Amino acid sequence: MTSIQFYILASDKIEDRWHYTQRLVSQSLRGGKSVHIHTACSHDTRMLIERLESSTGIADECLFVDHKGEPEADRQVLINLSEEVPHFFSSFETTLEVIHAEPKAKAVGRERYRYYQERGYPLRHHEIQLELAII
Repeated sequence: MTSIQFYILASDKIEDRWHYTQRLVSQSLRGGKSVHIHTACSHDTRMLIERLESSTGIADECLFVDHKGEPEADRQVLINLSEEVPHFFSSFETTLEVIHAEPKAKAVGRERYRYYQERGYPLRHHEIQLELAII
C-alpha cells in the first residue's frame, strides 16, 4: 500500500514550497528512487523543470515533471504539487504532499489528508521550519 507523507511548511511563501520540493527531489534521487512530480498546470511544470535544472543541476532520467496525468512506469516517489489527489497516486510506493502555510493551500491540503485517511492509507506528517531545513 502506498505510504503518504505530508510536509507542512511554516512559511506561507510559494517560493519556499518550491525550494523544499527541490530538497525532497534531491534526497529521493540520492537514495536511488525514481521521482514523478505532479504539478497543477503547464506553467508550474515549466518553472519547476527550469528551477531543478539551473539551481540544483538536477537533470536526471529518474525524474519526471508533468501536470497532465499518467506517469511513466517504474516511478517510486510521487510528489504532488496540485490541489487534487492524483488518480494514479496508488501506483507509487510513496506519495509526498508539500503544503505551504497559505490559508487556501492548507485547507485544500486538509481535504487531501482526509481523502487518504478515509481510505486507510498509512499517513505521516512533518512540521517543517525552513530555517532548519536549508540544504
